[in-house]
Amino acid sequence: MKLLRSIASVVLSYIVVTAIVILSDPLLSRLFPGQYVSGKTAPTYILWIGASIFAVASIIAGWMCVRIAPSKPGTHLLVLFVVGEVAGVISTIVNWNRWPHWNSFLWLAIWPVFLWIGGLGRRTGGA
Repeated sequence: MKLLRSIASVVLSYIVVTAIVILSDPLLSRLFPGQYVSGKTAPTYILWIGASIFAVASIIAGWMCVRIAPSKPGTHLLVLFVVGEVAGVISTIVNWNRWPHWNSFLWLAIWPVFLWIGGLGRRTGGA
């Protein structure tokens, strides 16, 4: 049961951050018609809005990961970090000519910082 909960803490957290990002696309399309469309690079300010959504989603994922983890929340957060960074590097390579490069690097930098901030949400008793 502990192993299942460990796996769930990482997998569910990653699913949540991915779902938030994917679900934000239709919202941005409706808020910015004609500017945030498939096959067209969005204006810089919309890319920053997307990065902000990703930052908030990363905080939620970090918080969720350490809350679900049965023990050693930092280790689970580290695993989630590695999974996300690997996925981010793959996404950067796949989308290299689709988005501005700075945007991909920004997302790679946002992930660990905001994931860690979310992970601070778990306070352990001690002393």
